[in-house]
Amino acid sequence: MIRTALGLALAAALAPSAHADTRLLRYPDVSATHIAFVHAGDIYTVPRAGGTATRLTSHEGLELFPKFSPDGRWIAFSAQYSGTRQVWVMPADGSAPPKQLTWYSDFGPQPPRGGFDYRVLDWTPDGQNIVVRMNRFPLDDRAGIPYLVPVAGGMEKRLPVPETGGGMLSPDGQNYVYTPIDREFRTWKRTRGGRAQEVWIYDLKHNDSRQLTHHRGTDNQPTWVGDSVYFTSDREYTLNLWKVSPQGGEPTKVTDFRDYDVLWPSAGADAIVFEQAGALWLYTPANNQTKQLSITVTGDLPDLLPVIKNVAGQIESIDLSPKGERALLGARGELYTVPAKDGEIRNISNTPAAREVSASFSPDGQQVAYLSDASGEYEVYVRPSDGTGAARRITTDGEIWRFPPLWSPDGKRLAYGDKKNRLRVVDVASGRTTDVDTATVGNEITTYVWSPDGQHLVWVKTDASGLQRLWHYPIGGSAAQLTFGDFDAQNPAFDPKGRYLYFLSNRDHNLSFSSYEFNYLYTNATRIYAVTLASDGPALGRPKSDEIALSLRRQRVVKSPKWKRRSRFASTPPILMHVSACWA
Repeated sequence: MIRTALGLALAAALAPSAHADTRLLRYPDVSATHIAFVHAGDIYTVPRAGGTATRLTSHEGLELFPKFSPDGRWIAFSAQYSGTRQVWVMPADGSAPPKQLTWYSDFGPQPPRGGFDYRVLDWTPDGQNIVVRMNRFPLDDRAGIPYLVPVAGGMEKRLPVPETGGGMLSPDGQNYVYTPIDREFRTWKRTRGGRAQEVWIYDLKHNDSRQLTHHRGTDNQPTWVGDSVYFTSDREYTLNLWKVSPQGGEPTKVTDFRDYDVLWPSAGADAIVFEQAGALWLYTPANNQTKQLSITVTGDLPDLLPVIKNVAGQIESIDLSPKGERALLGARGELYTVPAKDGEIRNISNTPAAREVSASFSPDGQQVAYLSDASGEYEVYVRPSDGTGAARRITTDGEIWRFPPLWSPDGKRLAYGDKKNRLRVVDVASGRTTDVDTATVGNEITTYVWSPDGQHLVWVKTDASGLQRLWHYPIGGSAAQLTFGDFDAQNPAFDPKGRYLYFLSNRDHNLSFSSYEFNYLYTNATRIYAVTLASDGPALGRPKSDEIALSLRRQRVVKSPKWKRRSRFASTPPILMHVSACWA
């Protein structure tokens, strides 16, 4: 019963059916009079000036990549009406049902970075064919080749372009501007690797190609308007719209967004429409003007209605109360406490407009600490564990992702790492934050533990040699390195009574040789080690010695004062040897 109830949560926000300046508008296209776009998997149209959008599709599948015909009377798009993704065409005013144009089975669902099959790119200038990127590449099921799909029906025809990402025909249809590499759906920002894109032009008449842009970052999504090629580029780190002559030369920047990237530009005969910050923008080359369109999407919007969700597969953090009465779960951006046996699951955050993650109980079980983006950036919060009372924000400097906060055993402090490679300690009562350490090489600091009295913090940090070291910070003191030498040290853990610090280290070599080649093999290198935390603490690893038990007669001889000086069986107390570290 608990397992079943665990997966149920009620979304608690009622949303209005429509509001001005609807966002999350994607994959736009523009005609002489209208703009087509996708919202929540359906296709809409709106006048070029903006306004209230008209919904054209309503299938439960995804309808994507709408493209107007040259005369603006038709819209080609990809959809799943027949069970697989195919190319369809319908009147731009929605006056007739869509017509299916392709029938070849696609590859089905792909990982998000793989994008979609049957991506509609353009129409031929005469309006007789639709340019579609199809996943028909023999060596890679995610790679695409451009095909012409006849609007009147019939077999598609492959263009001679070997491989394509985004692309568009020139106004006369004699050339095809494109990126040979497809990376539009991958989330690699500012990549400079082998998947960085360049814009090329393919001469369909003479069957040759030439590279148009030369930038080691991203140049993609090319379009062609008049005598210029427009494309997005991260030459200044944020993707903006740029233009260049089809003959080449130095590109010119068209837009100057500094916050969010320009995405999915698409061109008509005299304008380009694109997505930026979830809204649609229109750029007209004739007057060099860019303006944001105010678009309203109306409807019942069923995806925004309250609904019961099974969140069992979306649990991202879990913790137990100190006495095990309840478990604390972070799932789907909410916080829940679950009884061990009796009672109900309780949503203690109930914040549909914010996301809570990385939750844990305080040592006394009265509070929970977690990360929330209620302020717009992730900050550390605490709130009563029974769900009563308001949340209290502890930090106010959210600017980077933080790792899960860890309570000190006395409940006075929280330690956390962040993506700036810092280890920080924040006082729960005052919010005062102390920078304990910063990693200058290697990974972020993500492993940190408190001593039982809450006065010491130990963590793992990589040094310049690439080895992991243990470091120590006493409250009110300064950080110091604990482990040295040629061995890793990781996974620190304090003895509950504060006597020892345990950790893992690769210090055993266990040399062996291959039976077939002269190869050295070192196996089972990791062992558990411990160090005493006080010079007068209980020793570890006292020497042992197996001895033969003496007979009663010989024991008497040994104990006799007469023989004491000459006895070779008298034992010597063992020598105590151990490594110790005094933190007192």
